[in-house]
Parts: sequence; structure tokens; C-alpha cells
Amino acid sequence: MLKAALRQEFLQKRKLADELWLIEKNARVAENLEKYLRNNAFQTLHIFLPQLNSREVHTFYIIELLRVAFPAMRIVAPFVIPGTREMEHFLLTSDTHLVVNQWRIPEPDPLTAQKILPEELDVVLVPLLAFDRKGYRVGYGGGYYDRFLKLVRPDTVKIGLSLFEPVNEISDIDEYDIPLDICITPDRFYNFQ
Repeated sequence: MLKAALRQEFLQKRKLADELWLIEKNARVAENLEKYLRNNAFQTLHIFLPQLNSREVHTFYIIELLRVAFPAMRIVAPFVIPGTREMEHFLLTSDTHLVVNQWRIPEPDPLTAQKILPEELDVVLVPLLAFDRKGYRVGYGGGYYDRFLKLVRPDTVKIGLSLFEPVNEISDIDEYDIPLDICITPDRFYNFQ
């Protein structure tokens, strides 16, 4: 299927999803992510923050879980540079002041938060609407993460978080699309390495 059709289909699936279903699926994604991270020694993890009222993976819940399970891990979140399609990245602590951007996404305040460089990241949790069996994903269409993922180290692990299982194939992949290494769903994790 084409990205545009998948984007529309999965936005609609999330919109129509029952609230209890969402709570259960989010909890299971978080549990599976914690299991995966327990078997790996990551020091710095990048996480996206969810768009308010979007019904995407509830990463604030994941952040709290990670802070308890991995107290030494540094957690980093993005800030979109206004007027560009570029992001900067900042340490996310319990004291980090968040500001809400034009898309209703909370971000660390770049005036008060500690900046972290892309090459410092060991793992990046990547937002998506859908993904396929080869590890390619459908995002929201802005290309922010495809640009950002080109800047991380070659050994940085790219993990998608999805409430849904994969589609067979995304048919309009291009040279700008960067595949995931892993995708974690409520039922399992998919390894594309």
C-alpha cells in the first residue's frame, strides 16, 4: 500500500479505537520495550513525546517506567526548530520544563534544557503510524525523523513503537526512508537487523 493510504487508514484506526483497548495496548508496548531494554546496555535513549489528544503510543507512561527501571539511563526528547524540518535534542528529567509546539506536541524548553548531540544516542524510539515486514515505517509525513536518523551513529538502535502489527509492504519507499532495526508492538518485537 502507499504511505498516504496507510497514513489515513491507521489514523482512522487509532481514532476509532476503544479507550480500554488503547490503555491495554499501551501497557503491553511499554512492558515489551522494558523487556528488550533489560537485555541491552543503553546509556542514552531518545524518546518522542506524544501529540496531545492524538491517541498515539503513550510515551509519558514509558518515560516514568524507564526512570524507575533504569535510573542511570539518560532520556532525551526532541525540539523542532521553528520554521525548519530539523530537530535539536535535550535531556528530559523530571525537572525539565516542557513547552507545547504548534502541533500540540510537548517539547523540552531549549532555553533551559541541556542539549544532547545525535551522536550521543544509543537508541532512538521512533514514532510511526504503520510499519511493514521489512522495517520501513509510515510517519506523519514531515520527514523530521528521516533527517534526524541520518545524524545518529551507525550502531544507534532505531526502535519503532506501534499499537498495531505490521502491514505486508509499504510500496512507495524511497531513498530518504531509513528502516527501523526493531519494532515493538503489544504482542511481540520484530527484529529487522
